[in-house]
Amino acid sequence: MRKILQITLIFVSIISFAQAQEIIKERGNLSNPKGNIYKSLEVIDQREDKKIGEMPFGDAKEMKEVVFPTTVNNFLSQWYTDSNHKGGKYEMVLVLKHLKTYIGETVEKQTEGEIEFSAQTFLKEGDNYKFLYKKDTVYSFRSKNISDVMVKNIPVVFAMFLKKTYTLKPKENPVVIDAIADYESYVKANSEAYKNEKLKDGIYLNHTSFMNQTPELGNYVFEKNDKGAVLRAVKEENGKKDKVSANEMYIYVENGKAYKKTYSGFLELNKNEKGFYLMSNRGYILPVQNSAVFLSVGAGQGGMYGGLAVGLVGIFERGFRQNKARKSETFAIYIDPQTGEYDFSEE
Repeated sequence: MRKILQITLIFVSIISFAQAQEIIKERGNLSNPKGNIYKSLEVIDQREDKKIGEMPFGDAKEMKEVVFPTTVNNFLSQWYTDSNHKGGKYEMVLVLKHLKTYIGETVEKQTEGEIEFSAQTFLKEGDNYKFLYKKDTVYSFRSKNISDVMVKNIPVVFAMFLKKTYTLKPKENPVVIDAIADYESYVKANSEAYKNEKLKDGIYLNHTSFMNQTPELGNYVFEKNDKGAVLRAVKEENGKKDKVSANEMYIYVENGKAYKKTYSGFLELNKNEKGFYLMSNRGYILPVQNSAVFLSVGAGQGGMYGGLAVGLVGIFERGFRQNKARKSETFAIYIDPQTGEYDFSEE
């Protein structure tokens, strides 16, 4: 009798454990509309904490752990293979750094929630890896059914990340697998902009040229307005003038001091032990529409994003709602050494 009772308790425990999980499912596809060059996707799971989170589900608000149906590598690799039937030449490697869900406050029957997400992608050819893309951010949600909304949007976050990756060319300099474990440190250690105490004067049209400290060739002279703002850079060679407008510049360096182009004009680019940064805020350096993530769908609405069905709730990066409130507040906004994008993770 005791054995039967023990077996029954074990069976009930197994069922209860299974019921206490909420499974992440595929949504739409991960196909590359411009032609697939990647024959496979491999995920390297570098998360220190593998638990995604626990959230309340249903009318009874039963707490369930959010999980992948199998390992994150198997889940995304199979989804990728199912979406891209024609094999490509290269392999894609996704390094997952962070994935967490959090439930926030409830206001007027709607609850707020966040998904913290950090990942990088590389093109793999043989034993060499070339950097493709990185995203390190927090996505915010608000809904009456916040747990359902967030679980259904986890694959949307991965899909948007991969579809952005498809549009980018890999960095020219390949690295070995040891370097991708902490690629940011590798980039800093091998970047002329980080290694050199003084920056080279001149104009830089993109992040790569600035990191490599390879300004545009020639002796450019800055033309400024009455307030000292740079309007253009001009060089004259062989009787011909070459002009580069301020809008074309990514960064210019004058007398060893760097200034970065933002939505509202050039700002002084500072450097400390953590990296290059601006003293500013979102509302000054970004136009409002670009503070939002790739899509914004109202609750109850529907739509498509690259073959991926969406229609759950507005999804936006944290801080978007704070733009107006923080117009006068300034803080250090770092420039991601890998992508050149703004890093708002320390807001």
